[in-house]
Amino acid sequence: MKEKIKTIISKINMKYLFVVIPLILILILIVVSSMFTIKEDSEKEVEEIKTNTYTTKDNKVDFTFNEGFKQSDVGEYDLYVKDDEKQLIMGIFTYDLESYEENTAKEVLDNQTQYFLKTRNDMTLFKKELTKEYEDKKITTVEYSGKSADSSQCVYVFSVIEFNNLPNYVVYSTNVIVKEKYEQYIKEVKDIVKSAKLK
Repeated sequence: MKEKIKTIISKINMKYLFVVIPLILILILIVVSSMFTIKEDSEKEVEEIKTNTYTTKDNKVDFTFNEGFKQSDVGEYDLYVKDDEKQLIMGIFTYDLESYEENTAKEVLDNQTQYFLKTRNDMTLFKKELTKEYEDKKITTVEYSGKSADSSQCVYVFSVIEFNNLPNYVVYSTNVIVKEKYEQYIKEVKDIVKSAKLK
């Protein structure tokens, strides 16, 4: 009797194994294949972001922009780039401190910001001054909000970039973002400023 019971149990176990093992293998295959699909999709997204590089007039600094930004020759800017669809504008001036009255990047930022604020009546501090250090440079930024020339509510992101390998050289930038699109585009704007690289 005991032998019969053992035989029945072993047959049940074998049948169970024949069902469970293939199910486990199928589940593993599904999980692994979905992981590869997610990875491939994320790689495709990364590949789809195309960029353009534009250089300041003095041929010293490159900036990287997402596709859609176009360079224009505007006034005395050393680099002027805009994306009409996103309504983003970036104007850049370069300074050799030995040739200007400003002696530091901070003076450049303060003087340029104050000059700009004098041309507008409704400008208010949006985000206080912040300095971040990177491996090759230091960037100081302050943000103001107010109306643009066409009366749109905008945020103005003023920055100065100092390069470790070129201490008397400063890049000043003004970025304009339509206020209602600030959260959508501020990271992209900061990434453009951060992309500044000496040639």
